[in-house]
Amino acid sequence: MDIKTLMNRAKTRIRYWLISDLWIKKLVPARIRHLFSNKVIDALETHTDVPMPYIAGKYPKGINLYGFFKAENGLAQGVKMYARALEESNVPHTLLNTDFLDWLPQNDTTFDDRLTTENKYAVNVIHINPDQWQEACGMFPRDHFNGHYNIGVWLWELEQIPDRWIPMIDYVDEVWTPSEFIAGAMRKATDKPVTVIPYGMETPYDETLTRADFGLSEEDFLVLTMYDSNSYASRKNPGAAIDAFREAYGDNPGNVKLVIKISNPKPEDIDFVEKKLVPGSYILMTERLERKQLNSLIRLCDVFLSLHRSEGFGLVMAEAMNLGTAAVATHWSANAEFMPEGMACNVSCRQIPVGDAYQDAPEGLTWADADVHEAADYLRRLKDEPAYREEITRAGQAYIREALSTKKCAERIEKRLDEIIN
Repeated sequence: MDIKTLMNRAKTRIRYWLISDLWIKKLVPARIRHLFSNKVIDALETHTDVPMPYIAGKYPKGINLYGFFKAENGLAQGVKMYARALEESNVPHTLLNTDFLDWLPQNDTTFDDRLTTENKYAVNVIHINPDQWQEACGMFPRDHFNGHYNIGVWLWELEQIPDRWIPMIDYVDEVWTPSEFIAGAMRKATDKPVTVIPYGMETPYDETLTRADFGLSEEDFLVLTMYDSNSYASRKNPGAAIDAFREAYGDNPGNVKLVIKISNPKPEDIDFVEKKLVPGSYILMTERLERKQLNSLIRLCDVFLSLHRSEGFGLVMAEAMNLGTAAVATHWSANAEFMPEGMACNVSCRQIPVGDAYQDAPEGLTWADADVHEAADYLRRLKDEPAYREEITRAGQAYIREALSTKKCAERIEKRLDEIIN
């Protein structure tokens, strides 16, 4: 092994230690850790310059997949689904964790035995949005990106990407998206390849958990709505879900309950719920749940309700369908791609201006305003007609397991890698 290789490996390990070591993370803020590691280890290397162009044949065929492997937000779930697809495929690969956000918990140990700091292969797939690109890539030496074919997996929820994302297109050779909806927005901004690689749904749950474990009654008809407060309540639109529930069942619905799961709740989120609903008609859940616990909760409810204004993919809706829970959702944006009529309860909508409700939204865009009355009709029917609910759930589950399987995701990745390398 030559000196250069040894030095590069040493730099990578030291950099990873400075950025990821648990005790250092507790004592030193992320931005200072990254700045320190870049200054001490490689003062001349920065990630403000565009990576050097792809050199065909320099590295062996395969994928280096970067992302939030130890976190549990939407971006983290996405990179893990790509990772599971790679593991099911014949594609040589490495998995590299990005950990640069102090506020983002890093508690998932699922992939710990497969994580590495090595960059072995020709193609980098970096599951990080452009606004975090330089921080994420700053964890690693520049030679991880120079001479490689760099693919950004970018998620967005409107029909046009933010203006400040556009310069970051120069940093990638290609963009992947999990939906045609996002791909359409990306293609408006670049002539570079934009490839749709839908996620492969895997929804593990704990079979031993019952409603009682969540403080829920076996006798109640349960409608679940959920959102992460860090992901814009204005887009998730929980007020519309509450209005539809109240219209469907009244303020004192007896053995019907609205289960509201809020991740990272803010005081105003809780205050909003308490003002909108009558005590006894709802159950508010704010505690952190592991992925299997959350999937178990979805599975144990009768209906999942999302009257969102826009989705880049619609992960929880796909998960609910895969778990056999009836989905009632706004029929607009990315989720419409995997919710055909008869497989879910698709709620019609009108388009309204986004305005100032969403950070970085380009001017003049619109998003959905779901028909609350139609949603309420679906909720009543799902409760009153068990045979209809059974039909919807069975059809939706079968469709997701075919259309969004891990195997299909793996096949799409393999096909695109062959096209790039060959």
